Amino acid sequence: MKIKTRQNKITRRQQFRLFLSIMTTFAILFLTLGIIIFNLFQSSTYKSIDKDIKEQVTSIRKQPKMNNQIQTGPQGPDRGDADTGNKQPEPRAPFQASILVFDNSGKLLNKSSLGNRYSVLKNINLNKKNLNKKQTLTVKKMNFRALLIKVSKKNNNPMYAGHYVLIMQNIDTQIQSTANFQRILIITFFIFWVIALILAYVLTRINMFPIIKSWKQQSEFVNDAAHELRTPLTIIQGKLEYMLTKPNKTIIDEAESISVSLDEVNRLNSLTNNLLILARSDQATTKMDFELTKPEFFLKDPIMPFKEIINSQSKVFQINLNHKDDIHFNVDRDKIKQVLIILLDNATKYTPENGTIRIYDHIEGSKYQIIVSDTGIGISDNDKKKIFGRFYRVDKSRNRNSGGHGLGLAIAQQIINTHHGKIFVRDNLPTGSEFVIELPIKH
Repeated sequence: MKIKTRQNKITRRQQFRLFLSIMTTFAILFLTLGIIIFNLFQSSTYKSIDKDIKEQVTSIRKQPKMNNQIQTGPQGPDRGDADTGNKQPEPRAPFQASILVFDNSGKLLNKSSLGNRYSVLKNINLNKKNLNKKQTLTVKKMNFRALLIKVSKKNNNPMYAGHYVLIMQNIDTQIQSTANFQRILIITFFIFWVIALILAYVLTRINMFPIIKSWKQQSEFVNDAAHELRTPLTIIQGKLEYMLTKPNKTIIDEAESISVSLDEVNRLNSLTNNLLILARSDQATTKMDFELTKPEFFLKDPIMPFKEIINSQSKVFQINLNHKDDIHFNVDRDKIKQVLIILLDNATKYTPENGTIRIYDHIEGSKYQIIVSDTGIGISDNDKKKIFGRFYRVDKSRNRNSGGHGLGLAIAQQIINTHHGKIFVRDNLPTGSEFVIELPIKH
């Protein structure tokens, strides 16, 4: 009980660690994806604004030649310079953009063209250190993307020629859009985080299930193997210790003890060989010698020896094999023979006197079936689900008395699975069981 409780604690600890690792992985993925998407959205937004500002810079530096007529712009008619008497076109800015023109001393030259915007922008001073640097300015809770340039004295527009020009693009709408997008991204991240928690829990259960199952099977396998080994070793030890107490006895006198010990040694050899077969199958290191063959080449050899054995035990052995010569299989003949020996041996052990053991074949679609039936006590539905498990016995006392270890059907299933076939058990009415081997026919 303590061992089982400890195993459960270890299992829960492993599940929790796997849950944390999956959850952390999802969190890192979502967070990284969110940061990338947000940065791409923000950079694309500012890139669009900077593109508009760049177009304004190009427009200012490449002003067309002006005549002496007053130009009319979107902010009203252009005003002349009162000091010089020359009529100078004043700056024209697109929607949400403002252009401030400064002389070398920092005096704002285009107050009249700013209109109502002047009250907001009048406190902006010329800072020559920011020349040709893109910057973000906040003026009276309004946000602007700005760029300060120096215009050549040869510019065709006298208003710009030789002056500093500050191009300002209002970005309040873009900032609000970015904030809304960020809020939506956080909400989405939280929703997906909850979904990730659920998925992490489900994936943990799914991933841990085969591990837990394998662990339990391994523990049961080791315990059962140790139990199977302990019994013959105890018997051998007892017989040897008994013989040591009678040193003057001859071999003939202790023939029974020696015979029993040799039987147990044979059981140990058989058990060891079976365990080795299963271990190699688990590690996929079992060597298979596949070849294209016909049923007659792997059915005759295992069947013939059982004729005399079954008849000597007052049991009936029926052979009804109607296989055709045109059927071929890609199999390891020795391994299939081994499976048939296991099934015939089990049928012989569990069939009472005057009972019937029968082997026959049948073609089901593209599958060739070999059926071994008996008229024994049969197998319950609950046992049918476990019969191919390692060390599992339907009648444990009967199996042990007959020398079985509960490994034969497990080995048979491993061999048939390697051949891409199927083995299962069904009832043999009115009494008994039928073991069915299905092998794919090679066309």
